[in-house]
Amino acid sequence: MLQKRRVSIALVAAMTLGLLGFSGAPANAIQIPESESNLFILDVSGSVNTSELWENLRISIISKLGKPFGSPVTRKAPVDVAVTSVAKNSINSPIFTIVNKKDGKEIWGAIDLAFPRSNDSRLKVLDTGFFGDKGVWIDMIKIFEQPKIVPPSAYSCYKSGLAKLNTGDPFLQRAKIEQKKVILDAMCETLVEIAKDLRAADEYFAKSLCDAATSCSDIAGAIYRSTSLAEDLIPENGKSKPKLCIAIASDMLNYSQGMAKTSNLNSKYVAETAATLEEAKNLGFKAAQSVGVKFPAAISTRVVMIGIGSGPNPIALERNSFLLAYWQGFWTYSGVKISNQSRSLNQACS
Repeated sequence: MLQKRRVSIALVAAMTLGLLGFSGAPANAIQIPESESNLFILDVSGSVNTSELWENLRISIISKLGKPFGSPVTRKAPVDVAVTSVAKNSINSPIFTIVNKKDGKEIWGAIDLAFPRSNDSRLKVLDTGFFGDKGVWIDMIKIFEQPKIVPPSAYSCYKSGLAKLNTGDPFLQRAKIEQKKVILDAMCETLVEIAKDLRAADEYFAKSLCDAATSCSDIAGAIYRSTSLAEDLIPENGKSKPKLCIAIASDMLNYSQGMAKTSNLNSKYVAETAATLEEAKNLGFKAAQSVGVKFPAAISTRVVMIGIGSGPNPIALERNSFLLAYWQGFWTYSGVKISNQSRSLNQACS
């Protein structure tokens, strides 16, 4: 199961403002651009340095948290990042949803409820006051500068956010306390959830997840797991086609406990024994078919592989093209239109 995200902030805000006598545009009337969702899959089998990869990726994610909710003023898209792993049984690997585009819609929905029908000039003030370089959010995310993340209480977050807001832009200083509370409550709820997810990911990737006697290279299972995330992205109205980028940091040598050496799922065996690239590609196609890995057509999915064929037990360099062909076949059956390689995990989905 995917980790549960919080209840709709915009819905809570709507109820609060309704009780307070506010009226105006419906939630999410403020439009922000659509973003590509990013899922990072880190291999914990020992084929890559997982803790180092996570540390580098973590730094990259935190840098993106400076402006994670998008902007109707600058037309910046919201950040959407989740992380999971290739493990012994990847279908059970937790998915840490650090931040997603729904957060941006809910935050701006709360702002729209507090300040309905805002014109461009007011939107600019709101954007700068809450998310600018000297805004409230920048103060809030200083907790991520600490070596160990400690999520704040909702009350302490609100009080510090209110103090910052009351020393900022004059328009926001003069705003009603109810308006400030609706937005700050939404921001604080999101901040606490991000902090909890980052702390959980820190704890997960900090420890050894695979011993030498255990096979922890269930790459096919991790890919199958990611189709659940893709299903969750399908829009209810069907008018848009969301984008998903999956970055896999792994040697891509799929193997799970009990798998036959000659199985189509044994990508290392196929890469080392296939007579032609076409044969390797066909076997990859059949492997995906055998486990039913299929991404929904309503989602535009691309895959980036980092470290294919590398690691402590790599295949011979001249067989790398066969391994790549195998995965091309796998992606073809899975409905992935674009697949390529990257040297950098941080830049893989950018």
